Amino acid sequence: MLGLLPAVGCSGNPIDPSPQSFELSCPAAITLEATQPGGAMATFELPVGRDGRPPYAIECAPGSGSVFPPGQTRVDCTAIDADQKRTACNFNVDVRISRMLAKTRLLAFGDSITAGTVSPALTFLDNPDSYPYKLEGLLRERYPAQEIVVLNRGLGGERLQSGAARLPGVLDADRPDVLLLLEGIISVRQIPTATNVRHLRTMISAARDRGIDVIIATVMPVGAGLEAKQPGINAAVVRLNVEIGNLAHEFALGDPVDLYGLFNASPFLIGRDNLHPTAEGFTRIAEEFNQAVISRYDKRAP
Repeated sequence: MLGLLPAVGCSGNPIDPSPQSFELSCPAAITLEATQPGGAMATFELPVGRDGRPPYAIECAPGSGSVFPPGQTRVDCTAIDADQKRTACNFNVDVRISRMLAKTRLLAFGDSITAGTVSPALTFLDNPDSYPYKLEGLLRERYPAQEIVVLNRGLGGERLQSGAARLPGVLDADRPDVLLLLEGIISVRQIPTATNVRHLRTMISAARDRGIDVIIATVMPVGAGLEAKQPGINAAVVRLNVEIGNLAHEFALGDPVDLYGLFNASPFLIGRDNLHPTAEGFTRIAEEFNQAVISRYDKRAP
């Protein structure tokens, strides 16, 4: 009896009855911090194919360079070798948000100091020199995964009486989470402190009645030149600021943003018109409001 001969192909070589399987090795799981409101862009190397016959056609979905949303997303990768064998693997991309802001829509309300009048040029602007613009940049840098807006509703030359009348319509139109209130330097020169306090109380109440938080700031001092022309103006500022502190306590607003203390200690932050901040002064105002917002609304993810 003849023994069995090994199977051969056309070339005469033996045929492997159990060819090796075609496999695909995916990258390890990726963990990222969100860098934009949509999540984070993840880049990765394509998986490595082995035990098939090159060349390999390898694709992953979502692909490298895609923006992955917060949370965990599975990346599915497939491969086809030259013999049309198919294989697949997968891995996860986990996008975390470790730092969040509980309130993200802020409304800056006040007079020309809010509007962005820079001394000595006296130009009105909503540009990199206004404190709301700078504050928005600071908050977006710290909380890149969130859409944060700081609306500038400053109006040059406004007195508190006019501000109290204007504010409700602004609040209804803009619907902010938080009101940043810095106003009074125009009124303090001519209007009794008690009257100014009444208008501020009306403004705070208008926000609170609408469920809007309020962060109030003290009024800044004026420069020596303006004090010389209008003796006693800084004393009136101090009187108003005492009452601003009392209002903050009355409405449980937290401590006022102490711009008086900041500018009184650093008078060079007041420009040559003795009233409006320099560009650096606006930066410091933004930084003070930034710290107040963070202290109240910063949330760390579990």
